[in-house]
Amino acid sequence: MAITIQDQPTTTYVLPAFAPIEYLLSSDNTAQPGFKIVCKVYLNPSGANTLISTQQISVRPLTTQAILSIQDVVKSFVSIEYNALENSDTTAVVNIPLNEFRVTFQEYYNGALQGSIVTSNTIKAYSSSPKYIQFTSNEWQDYQITTNHSRNFLSGFDNTLDVMSVNVTTFKKSMPWLKVKESQRFQIQFLQLPPVGSEPIQWLAFDKDLNFVRSTFLTYTASPKSYLTMDAGRQEIGANNWAIYLNWSTIKYYALYINHAFTAPYSKVYLYELDDCNTNYTPFELHWLNRWGGFDSFVFDGKSNQTTEVNKTFAKYSPDRISGTSLNYSTSAQRTRAFNTATSESYSLNSRLLQDFEVKGLEDLVTSPEVYWRSEAGFVSVNVSGNTYQHAKSENGLVYSLALDMVIDNSDERQW
Repeated sequence: MAITIQDQPTTTYVLPAFAPIEYLLSSDNTAQPGFKIVCKVYLNPSGANTLISTQQISVRPLTTQAILSIQDVVKSFVSIEYNALENSDTTAVVNIPLNEFRVTFQEYYNGALQGSIVTSNTIKAYSSSPKYIQFTSNEWQDYQITTNHSRNFLSGFDNTLDVMSVNVTTFKKSMPWLKVKESQRFQIQFLQLPPVGSEPIQWLAFDKDLNFVRSTFLTYTASPKSYLTMDAGRQEIGANNWAIYLNWSTIKYYALYINHAFTAPYSKVYLYELDDCNTNYTPFELHWLNRWGGFDSFVFDGKSNQTTEVNKTFAKYSPDRISGTSLNYSTSAQRTRAFNTATSESYSLNSRLLQDFEVKGLEDLVTSPEVYWRSEAGFVSVNVSGNTYQHAKSENGLVYSLALDMVIDNSDERQW
């Protein structure tokens, strides 16, 4: 029987690349001299079929089984795309292709490859990094849209309403409305597993008293296991091809969700409130890759401070100057001069008072490997510093704002 694949990653879902992707193998030839299993990982097997890794694994002692882990290979080949970084706004739901992977196995003993090649299932993966508890409990599967109800967008914020059907009279101000600035840019991203022909994204709008104003929808098509994204900010969402033009004149609250056959939510209902509260402080709009493989954004509009760190080296120079056959000495002669001068900018930012679900969602900002500041010059890559994160909750009788330090991800050199 040679090699048998006893267990392998599921093909039902798109796999998080920063979580275990493992294969359990067995063979009836493990007693052969120098026995190994040669494993080859291929990228996009239905297309270019590029070999990206070759490994040899041994069986575990006193068994006939071996385990192959490929997540360290896969995570180097998953794409991270955030099309909000582009200057042009999208006008529809955008499908971002996901890479596919497949593994082949063959026995090696007596100094040569033996037997036939055994091939694994083809899997898709994306840049998601759930906590180990979230992986083992299969919580990560709740962030992929299926025909089951109450699935999540790829967002770290729980600004959601979990309902089987939507009734516009059920929306209350006590619900977790995520505040977004009118000029803030953000997107919704979601993984959709079954193919869709005419399933719409539904948009519900309400005035300041939560009186229902209007509803419209945006249709799109998707192939199986698609990564989809759409502009959802106040300034960009109207450019999408909605069935009814979006008139914002009286709108204060709005909700977005994926509808199923125009009858019930395919996903949780996501709630947004236009934040028209202005401050005298400079707003800082940050965007970051969250643990679910999507991008969130948030505006810090509390008091901020800008600091420029200066690093320089000094060297001594001779102050004398030769003019013809004479030495000239001048008060302007620079005897000590700075060289290799570099500067880097950092900012101390503060948020408004936060709700519990916002505190939870902002943890991904503090831990994210990919953060952008939307400045006047465009999107700038930054790093957020800090070694601890306090999960403040209103149940403790306290309401907190978040303070963090942001460092621009480059340094500038002065003349020398």
